[in-house]
Amino acid sequence: MRSVARRREGSGWASADALLELDDDYARVLSLLDRRSAFRAILAALPESVGIDVAFIGEVDADGKMVLGHAVHTRTDAVNGLVVPPGVGLGGRVLRTGQPQWVANYPDDAALATPFRFDADREGLKGMVGVPVYHAGRLIGVLYGSNRAETNYGDVAVAALEAAAARAANAAAVAERARLGSEVAVLEERRRLALELHDTVGAMLFTIGASVRRLTDGAAQDPSLRAQLESIERQAAEAAAVFRESLQALNASPEDVALPVALRSDCRGFEDRTGIPVRLLVLDDLPPLQAARASALAATVREALLNVEKHARAGSVLVSVFGARDGVTVAIADDGAGLASDPAHGHGLGLAGVAERLGRLGGYLTVGGNDDGGVTVRGWVPG
Repeated sequence: MRSVARRREGSGWASADALLELDDDYARVLSLLDRRSAFRAILAALPESVGIDVAFIGEVDADGKMVLGHAVHTRTDAVNGLVVPPGVGLGGRVLRTGQPQWVANYPDDAALATPFRFDADREGLKGMVGVPVYHAGRLIGVLYGSNRAETNYGDVAVAALEAAAARAANAAAVAERARLGSEVAVLEERRRLALELHDTVGAMLFTIGASVRRLTDGAAQDPSLRAQLESIERQAAEAAAVFRESLQALNASPEDVALPVALRSDCRGFEDRTGIPVRLLVLDDLPPLQAARASALAATVREALLNVEKHARAGSVLVSVFGARDGVTVAIADDGAGLASDPAHGHGLGLAGVAERLGRLGGYLTVGGNDDGGVTVRGWVPG
C-alpha cells in the first residue's frame, strides 16, 4: 500500500491534450442531468485518456458503507454491487484517510487486509488506485482505476483521476438538484390542483349535499321520496369524505422536498402580490426535516417576505436554502433601503415570534445588513 506522498512516476499516462478533451466533454456530461448516466460517461472516458484498463466508483450510503458500481471495461460482474465496509480494502483506506491510495498488485499486497482479493483475481485486476470523491467538503465516495498488470501509479495519473472525481461529484450534485427541482415543480403543481379542486369540486359537493337536505326536509309526506333523498345525501357525504382524503394525498409532500415546495409557493405568492421578483435557490442536498422544523423555516421565510413587503422598498429578493452545521438554513436577502431607513424593520413582533419558535427547536434567527444595502434574515434549525 502506498499513499500519494510515496508514489513514483509511471509511464504512458494522460497527456495534457487528453485532459483538455475531458474538460470539453464536461458540459455534455452535466447536461445529462442523470446521476447514473453522468457517472458512466465520466468513467467511460478514463481508460483511454488516463491509461487504465478498468474504472468504477463507490458511493457511500447513509450507514457509512460503500457500494461499488458503474464499472466500465470489466469482463465479469465481480465489481458491481460489492459492499465495502468502512476501513476495509483500498477504498476503505481512502475513506479513512481522505487521501488517494494505490497498490501495485492488489491480490498479492501483504499490507492490504481485504476480503476482496478473490473478486480482484476473478476480474484479473492487479494495479489499483483509489481517489476520494468530495462534494461540499463531504466525502461521498471513491473513484477507482485499475490495470490488469502490476502498476506503479504516478502523479499525473492520480491527478487525472482526482480531476475526474471532482467532475463526478459536480455531476452528481447537478443531477440531484435537477431531480429535486423536478420533484418540487411536480409537487407544487399537485398542490395547485388540490386547491383548485377544493374550490370547484369541493364547493359543488357541498352545494349538492345542502340542496338534498333541503329537499329531504320538504318531503316529509312522501316516505319513498324521502328515503331516496336520504340515500343520495349519504352518497354525497361519502363522496365528499373520499374527495377530502384524495386532496390530502395530492397536497402531501415527501419530507425531503416538503420545505422547497412550501417555499416555492410562498415566493410565488409574494411575487404575485407585490410585483417584486423573488428567486428561490436550493443550494445543496437537504437532509429530511421533521415537520415542525420545516414548518418553522417556512414561517421564517413568510415573515421575512412580509417585512420586505412592508418596509424594504426592494427591487428584488433572493431566498436560499442550504445545509449548514448539521442542519438547514434559510436566508432571505433583499436589496432594499436597509435597517437604517426603518429602525423597526427586522425587530417587530413577527420576527420575534419566529425567533422564539426556532429557539424552541434548538435553532436561531439573525437579522443584519448585506452588501446590496438591504437586509438579510437567516433562520437555522438542526437536522
